[in-house]
Amino acid sequence: MNKREEQMKVFKRFSAIQIARYVKSFHRGAFMVESVGEFRFANGLVTIESQPSHLKTLAGQVNQLLRSLRCDESLYA
Repeated sequence: MNKREEQMKVFKRFSAIQIARYVKSFHRGAFMVESVGEFRFANGLVTIESQPSHLKTLAGQVNQLLRSLRCDESLYA
């Protein structure tokens, strides 16, 4: 497998917390939710540009969770 190639995680259903944990672990890549569509993420956040509005909403939910996870970690550091 080429270094630049990405493996895409496929989620059966949209679960914001599960997706947030995945994004937090890898920081960069792509994932897909079977009934929704494909998403990309970089720097630990789901990218929102060039997404239809319904996907932007879902990406925003995941990003909000990611931000709260970061805040929770800083309390324990």
